[in-house]
Amino acid sequence: MRPDFVEAALEDYARLRDPAGDPELEAVKAAIFLEDVFGVTLTDAQIAPDVIGSDAGMRSLVTPHGAA
Repeated sequence: MRPDFVEAALEDYARLRDPAGDPELEAVKAAIFLEDVFGVTLTDAQIAPDVIGSDAGMRSLVTPHGAA
């Protein structure tokens, strides 16, 4: 997967996030996005606001899987 695709997809998703939304629901939405777009499988521990609740957190979950 091309790095420019990864960056563009994460930037697009960042614009869709609801910063005032429920953090746990936002984490689930982010997990679904990562699984659908990048084909990664996340553990329950990774689907947590403190892990997946930021752009850097999302990027860290994609990069080890060879997407960037």
